[in-house]
Amino acid sequence: MNKQKLYFIFGIVLFAVAGLLLAYVAWSFSYCADIISAAKASGQLSAAGNEYDIVSFYMGNCAQYFVYVLLLAAVGMIVQKKNEAVIDGEGMAPLSAKAAGESDDELDRWFEEIDNN
Repeated sequence: MNKQKLYFIFGIVLFAVAGLLLAYVAWSFSYCADIISAAKASGQLSAAGNEYDIVSFYMGNCAQYFVYVLLLAAVGMIVQKKNEAVIDGEGMAPLSAKAAGESDDELDRWFEEIDNN
């Protein structure tokens, strides 16, 4: 298998896992909201004074997975961009010695101008 196919497949897998995890986040958020509202309705929990506990409950059960979704989607986009670079032939080719030398000379001249001023 060539690199192009590997990047494409890996990117699709990352997006699929992010999608499944996003569905879990939605289900978990709904379940947490039901638990909180049931506890409020039965009088076991009052919102006043327990804001930290309520937010902590949501953070522990939902928010961390949402962060994972964002990270997986970001890595998936990076992999897709890498795939596009491989397709376009824009790989990380090293600079030729001539191009590297020219940029060094320009940088040296720039530093000399700054030192003179």
